[in-house]
Amino acid sequence: MAIDDLPRRFATVAAYNSAYPECALPMDVTVRNSQRAYHAAMVGVADDVTGTNVSLTIEFLPGGAPAPGEADRVGTVVATHWGRGPLIVLAEDVSLRAAWKAVTAQFPTQLSQVCSLVMPLPRSVPVD
Repeated sequence: MAIDDLPRRFATVAAYNSAYPECALPMDVTVRNSQRAYHAAMVGVADDVTGTNVSLTIEFLPGGAPAPGEADRVGTVVATHWGRGPLIVLAEDVSLRAAWKAVTAQFPTQLSQVCSLVMPLPRSVPVD
């Protein structure tokens, strides 16, 4: 997978939030850290796509991945460097529950693996 295959990339959280205000990444660290995100066993997902060679967190926006019993939401899946830029948009207008289930069913350790799981998800309206 090449970086050209990725939908969008933003250098800063502020730039991403400006483009996706309805799916903003919280600027407050406490709020952001309270949201369900995927960290690959707290080690982070290795960036084997962009060449930055950093550990990434997969964020489900807005509000994090829905917990069991919570209503599903349509949102955006992004990869961040532990809540900082750059932000890489992996999927837009997808069921956050479907995205969470796709990722946690496979426990990927590399960004290319996460991309192959969430990029094909259909744009949808959640049905619970």
